[in-house]
Amino acid sequence: MSVPDYYKTLGLPRNASDEDIKKAYRKLARKYHPDLNPGNKEAEGRFKEVSEANDVLSDPEKRQNYDQFGDPNGPTHQGGSGFGGFGGFGGGSFEDLFQGFTGGGRPRRAGPKPGEDLQHTVRISFQDAFRGTKLPLNITRTETCRGCQGSGESPAGSRSTCGVCHGRGYLEQGGGFFRSKVECDACGGTGRKAPACPECQGRGRNPKRDSITIAIPSGVEDGTRLRVSGKGESGRRGGGPGDLYIQIQVEPDPRFERKGPNLYLKLPITFAEAALGAKVEVPTPEEPATIKIPPGTQSGSKLRLKGRGMPIPKHADQRGDLFAEIQVVTPILQDERSKELMRELGEINDGNIRENAWRQA
Repeated sequence: MSVPDYYKTLGLPRNASDEDIKKAYRKLARKYHPDLNPGNKEAEGRFKEVSEANDVLSDPEKRQNYDQFGDPNGPTHQGGSGFGGFGGFGGGSFEDLFQGFTGGGRPRRAGPKPGEDLQHTVRISFQDAFRGTKLPLNITRTETCRGCQGSGESPAGSRSTCGVCHGRGYLEQGGGFFRSKVECDACGGTGRKAPACPECQGRGRNPKRDSITIAIPSGVEDGTRLRVSGKGESGRRGGGPGDLYIQIQVEPDPRFERKGPNLYLKLPITFAEAALGAKVEVPTPEEPATIKIPPGTQSGSKLRLKGRGMPIPKHADQRGDLFAEIQVVTPILQDERSKELMRELGEINDGNIRENAWRQA
């Protein structure tokens, strides 16, 4: 199978510059892209041709083989050119084609890479969540290697062609319509690589044990994430460090149910307290407080103690409320005298309490 004239496909002379190839490809790719020519088989074929031509001419090694031997794969290659898809772009969308285009994978300067974020989970008591606290932590992270300043390369070593990508700065993956180019991790996309730094073995960073103190704000809720800027993994090649995220778990208090800044508790009272009214003591996150029970209070009633709930984060002077749900405890009568008094009380006060309970409208 003969190899096409790639220069003619792109409408270029054989001495065209890399920039000329890039511009010509972009112009023709926009014209013939399948997304802009739905159902047009001729346009699809032309797009495939210009993509194949760009794939060869934008790659220094393939172009040299093509110019010298007439085949991008060199003099020993037998058969066709082997391009089954749309020039390494996988037949993606029109937007995908021109997003992040770097000119055919030519060697470039490796840019900085920011460090990864870290996450650490801590468990605190309900009282620490109420008051706020400062929590000392020991974390293992990385710091930039001082020997190579994060490059991963020996400062005294000379740079040579990367043995993984053979100087291209990228690796090809897949085939046909699914071919793609990914940056070579070994050289960071530069196409050249120096010997590994002896201090970090080429990682560009070294492990570090760090001691930090985390300020837990008062009123923090279970599941809250706190960010500590710059305490994640160190970056590479001059990239900034990541962040540390603290996941807060708050131990529950068996007395309270929490809903945001508000607290809820079950308050058992006696039959007499419910009927006659009373002042009873209830727990709060601080010292106990006194709540007034109105006469005739029924089970399920909710009484509020304003400002006795949890602090509201970022609003230190504000608090939620505490709600007490009344649970009237029916007495268990142990002697005949108590039963006699209860019967007398019922005859005087109860009446027919179910008279209107199920009356239809």
